[in-house]
Amino acid sequence: MGLSPFRYDYCVVGAGPSGLTIAYNLLKAKKSVVLIERDNRVGGLAKSHNFAGNIFDTGPKRFHTDDPIVLDFIQEVTNGHINKISRSTKVYYLDKYFEWPLQSKDLFKMPIGTSLKCALDLLKNRTVTDKASFHQLINSKYGETLYESFFKPYTKKFLRWDVEDIHSDWATTGINRTVIDKRIKAKSLFDLFKVLLLPEKIETEFLYPTQGGFGGFYDNLLGLCRQYPDFKLILSDSIVHLTDRGESFDASTGKKEDLHFTQLIWSGNLNALSSLTNYSQTRLHYLNTIFYNIICKQEGISDHKAQWIYVSQGNSLISRITCMKEFAPYTCKEGYYNMICELTDSQSNPVYFRDPQAYQNGVLKELVSMRFLKDQRMIEAVHIIPVEDTYPIYHRRYINDFSTTAAAIKKFSKRIHLLGRCGAFWYNNSDHSIRFAIEMANRLLNGDTKEFNYRNYFG
Repeated sequence: MGLSPFRYDYCVVGAGPSGLTIAYNLLKAKKSVVLIERDNRVGGLAKSHNFAGNIFDTGPKRFHTDDPIVLDFIQEVTNGHINKISRSTKVYYLDKYFEWPLQSKDLFKMPIGTSLKCALDLLKNRTVTDKASFHQLINSKYGETLYESFFKPYTKKFLRWDVEDIHSDWATTGINRTVIDKRIKAKSLFDLFKVLLLPEKIETEFLYPTQGGFGGFYDNLLGLCRQYPDFKLILSDSIVHLTDRGESFDASTGKKEDLHFTQLIWSGNLNALSSLTNYSQTRLHYLNTIFYNIICKQEGISDHKAQWIYVSQGNSLISRITCMKEFAPYTCKEGYYNMICELTDSQSNPVYFRDPQAYQNGVLKELVSMRFLKDQRMIEAVHIIPVEDTYPIYHRRYINDFSTTAAAIKKFSKRIHLLGRCGAFWYNNSDHSIRFAIEMANRLLNGDTKEFNYRNYFG
């Protein structure tokens, strides 16, 4: 008689911030965990890449939280090897660079006509009649002038979606979060003008690892997981078949590995999970992003430096620039100033993702035209990394589509739990991912089967 196959307590799909965090917390509680990642490395959207000593994150990454539970977790994983850095963010708007949130000196950079129109917008009655409308919410807060000249072109370019079909939740989760510091108010045109006319100097500080880039944190976290004998990591693979046996699941991967586990925690693309549960009536929409990691000589960069820069022009390829040296000087070799340019693309109608190399020269030309890069000849190398499922798209029907999909998955099995940016279809950051994962681990370990309303919990 053969031995019964080993049954893990938990299978976690996706080894990003949420997946690694919940795996570690379950392991600490003496549970067995198998962690499956489709990439060849862990970290998800928080991984870092090292090209001959030049370190690139996956876009701008840092910790910014006052949650004691998250701060304790960061301390535990880093053993105190964490730096405090001051925030610096800019917006490239109307062919000029502005600090974000705006500063009083920026008032004189704006064209007089734009400034006057913004001022007149303050006097208008901007009532919201459709609470689901991104357009109406932005108009009510910032006015039609800023909507038409900034928010509309940037959002259309970034999401690759008709802006009139974008849900207002994108404003409350995406745009408001760009302010970051709770002490800084910029949630309306009135707030922006108060910041301009009655400036109050507020220094915002982030936390950033002392080595390995931001992804070094998750490499450390993986090392902590590996200390437990009941932990298994599977890379470059994914579940292709899933059967619920009532008290456990049987699964097989694309590389023909058979797995058995009691509970499934899913932080990957929800459409893939829907396929495994034989549900295909609704489809959720995600963005893809191409990251152009550019190694550049220091003398080739202008003075328009910041940790990250939003590019508002709707006809540009670049949506955001990340400057690695502004996060940590050790990420760039001596004499270099490296940057990341992001180009988003639709999954439904991809344009750039099919051949990212074809758009490299266009990205570099834009950097020159923006007066950020002095000369393309200062570029030593460009490493292109296409990444799938970087953002959920909040169109007008997304709440219904997500709710319907989640309900179908729960109907298949109540022992499936949705986690993270992709799995919970929630545009969050690393701080939220960690807190969400810790909360879910605690609830699972305590036998709490009630659905966790993380959106209300985190705001």
